[in-house]
Amino acid sequence: MTAASVNPIDVRRSEGYGRRLLSLIGAGRFPLVLGNDLAGTVTAVGSRVATFKIGDRVYGAKPASTAGTHASHVLVKAIHVLAVPEGLDLHPLAAIPYSFTTMWLAVREAGLNRENAAGTNVLVHGAAGGLGTLATQMLSVWGARVTAIAGESNSKACLEAGATEVVERTDKQFVSLSRSFDATLNFATWEDDLALLGCLRVGALGHATTVHPMLGNFDRLGWLRGMLKTISQKKHHRRALPKGASNYAWVLFKPDKAALDDLRQVVEHNHVSLPIGLCKPLAAAGVAFDHVRKRQPGRVLLLP
Repeated sequence: MTAASVNPIDVRRSEGYGRRLLSLIGAGRFPLVLGNDLAGTVTAVGSRVATFKIGDRVYGAKPASTAGTHASHVLVKAIHVLAVPEGLDLHPLAAIPYSFTTMWLAVREAGLNRENAAGTNVLVHGAAGGLGTLATQMLSVWGARVTAIAGESNSKACLEAGATEVVERTDKQFVSLSRSFDATLNFATWEDDLALLGCLRVGALGHATTVHPMLGNFDRLGWLRGMLKTISQKKHHRRALPKGASNYAWVLFKPDKAALDDLRQVVEHNHVSLPIGLCKPLAAAGVAFDHVRKRQPGRVLLLP
């Protein structure tokens, strides 16, 4: 391993978040090594691996498990990593795959893709965060017109990422927005989800959120009540979709081949990037986690 990122989900999982539901896939038990993103050099390959060889530089993201990437060596399936383009630094790439894949899944679930995005009006809530920045970068490359919701201090960064307009994030942020958007993406807060649905036009593609309460529902309420609460909340929000819109989704990270294919393309053309705010050795992981916990700027990398 050369570098692994610390994402907000790592901080939350370190505090027990999602343990009940993640236990179904064996990712909620101790001992637990956190981390999904990775970038490094191949030191060994399986007998049936033909796509990589020892010495190749790779980057990617593992599925949730108890054997994460915050380690000196990581065992990962070949289908979950990509070759690093010649001349690119490994460190910045370690911050991208998990966030890009999660964002890409949300974009797809909202009804958008590379083929239909051109000319669409997309509202991105949380546009200054990792997922929002990558969404703005990718969608603008695809030809969409992105309206970003972000704090005033982040307006310049959103415009540089490709947003055509920035709406300041305030208590009245949605008042000035009409029902004119083809798709809305929520990377910011669950409390604003219904308001975002109110920004969709009749016949819109749809909406997706990565900040839903599903994992928390099961943690807090148990299996039966958690499931019933989740079903009730999703139905309530789906009913708020405008006429003709059918896409509404709560998104969780999982590796996806099509997402990796698009990630390969945007990385090769330098269309996506995230600022690195802190690099720390594994021995100082606590400092790295505190940086993310306090929402300090920039992505955080652990260097084994």
